[in-house]
Amino acid sequence: MISGGLAGLAGLLYAGRLQAAKYTLGETDLMTVIAAVIVGGTLLNGGKGSIVGALVGSLMMGMLNNGLILMGLSVSDQMIVRGLIILAAVAVSLREKSR
Repeated sequence: MISGGLAGLAGLLYAGRLQAAKYTLGETDLMTVIAAVIVGGTLLNGGKGSIVGALVGSLMMGMLNNGLILMGLSVSDQMIVRGLIILAAVAVSLREKSR
């Protein structure tokens, strides 16, 4: 219930910032959010995450996004980099779990 309320609040703030509301506005942020949570230490196979880890992952992905934009990469190249980061984080997570 708390998660749904916060998601609704985030949607209102996002629509207010862009001064528009459209159902496809958050699609480009999905890969970044997933990468931030995984980099923050949440396991994809049912593990527990932490709020601090999610915040650290969000800060890291924010810095990465700024760096990719400053490098002048296209949107599709940025998505490829985010996907590679997700794959690397999942590989590290699976390797640690197997130990």
